[in-house]
Amino acid sequence: MDIKPGQNVRIVTEVDAARERIVAKASTVHEVSGSTAILAQTAPPILKSMLQKDIVVTYLVRENEVFERQGFPARVLEFIDYRLNPEKTVKAVVVERVGKERPYNIRMSYRATPTSQSGLSMTVNGTPVNMIDISLGGAKVSHDRSLKLQYDAVVSIHIGMNEKTYSTEARILRTWDGADEGFRGLFFATMEFVNMDRKLEQALSLKIQDIERESLQKERLR
Repeated sequence: MDIKPGQNVRIVTEVDAARERIVAKASTVHEVSGSTAILAQTAPPILKSMLQKDIVVTYLVRENEVFERQGFPARVLEFIDYRLNPEKTVKAVVVERVGKERPYNIRMSYRATPTSQSGLSMTVNGTPVNMIDISLGGAKVSHDRSLKLQYDAVVSIHIGMNEKTYSTEARILRTWDGADEGFRGLFFATMEFVNMDRKLEQALSLKIQDIERESLQKERLR
């Protein structure tokens, strides 16, 4: 198995291709033995109703200075209390690999469109950007020419929300000049978040739900 103890992974538990929605939850590998692995329980947790159901375990690999997300199908075997060390026991999920790995894109998750009232901001490598949309998987942003972004580069991200600032990294998936679309002086990029910790994932998940509710309320008032 290509994953190893201590590695960060994202577990895909739900895919809705019609709505371009993926539920991908952050986890860590505790143990690997043959085709089975013990993974940290996620937050929010993988439910016991997923027992014997199929998931996808995804992870980043780096080859020739290029990051790529791979994933393999797995089946949830059991939920256990895992002894992390002699003094600490944590919740964990035992999974069994049931197929081969392949490139996997988790950017196809629900994308919220923030407004100036959403209380959400972002900087990329220290430069403020405008968020066009954001999901748990990544974001689409616009920026001016002062920020130089290159395909497949890993950049530093700071996300501000609820009067707190959260730090993570992102891999640039695509960049383009807005002039081609009539936006002179603007540049665009899409990115996939990497190494997102659970605190940020939980906070961003709640914020995306808030933005979605705001959007629905506005539609009802039209």
